[in-house]
Amino acid sequence: MEFVEIELTQGNINNNHLYLSSVVEFFPPDSIGGSNEGGLAPRVLEVHSGIASPVRTDIAGDKKIFRRRAWVGEFFEVHNLAAGDRVVIEKTGTDRYHVYPKRT
Repeated sequence: MEFVEIELTQGNINNNHLYLSSVVEFFPPDSIGGSNEGGLAPRVLEVHSGIASPVRTDIAGDKKIFRRRAWVGEFFEVHNLAAGDRVVIEKTGTDRYHVYPKRT
């Protein structure tokens, strides 16, 4: 099982996103970049968060966050997450990931 953990910041909570810069090497390099970098769309990842249908997204190269992020705010709210809490991103298959709160 491959996974990484991210500690949430107040910026994550305020802006409904997950900073991935500290764990970006966990993801396929071709899933990171501009929306149409070099004329080719980045590799799409499928993210399961347990609160909505899976999200198909890539990672914005400039900010190192999941490009589609509307689900992130709902994920934070449903799980009552705050700055300092930790989130696990687990690789569950080729280009498939599961995101869930780390419970202590």
